[in-house]
Amino acid sequence: MPEEVPTVPLSVNDILADLKGFGIEDFEDVITMTSGTKTVQLKIANVPTEEERLALIAVEEFKGYHWLQEVKCEILSRSVSWINGVNIRTLTPQERKVVDPTDGSERDIQVVLRSLIKGWGQEFMQVLWKVLMVHSQSIENRLLDSFPETAKMTEAEARLIERAQREIEDHAKEVIQDQVSHLFDDTDEKIDS
Repeated sequence: MPEEVPTVPLSVNDILADLKGFGIEDFEDVITMTSGTKTVQLKIANVPTEEERLALIAVEEFKGYHWLQEVKCEILSRSVSWINGVNIRTLTPQERKVVDPTDGSERDIQVVLRSLIKGWGQEFMQVLWKVLMVHSQSIENRLLDSFPETAKMTEAEARLIERAQREIEDHAKEVIQDQVSHLFDDTDEKIDS
């Protein structure tokens, strides 16, 4: 029987360094989308919590449907990890600076991708969004399946989620009421003039 060699425990710094990027996974397939004579190949990954937070902050000025579309563009532009053979995650800060074909200015590749995605056909954006959501859901399902049922959701978490959903629904109702009120205000002004 071979003798077990004791392993040297990692330092706390080594352990923490190994956790950088933990849970970020590329979608296993290259996504190839063709429109007319143009073809783009992409790989996407779920986004880190910080990137999602930054995406939400970037679009906080918008409301309703416009907000939803802006959030999708922001998150999608941050989820692209590879495009037509170039791994975006490994680019140096200098290599990340590219010319934005929408206005000719030099920007970070994520900002340029956001501008480009906004100019894509809505159907392509929606398909890419669905692929990202399915990918994220498969990661979440796999992680949840690794835990016992009793560890998945507590009553406290359920109450917190329910409260957050109520707040979101109340905000959505407020946005709809504002939009309808605005429509009627515009109609009344046109009738009066």
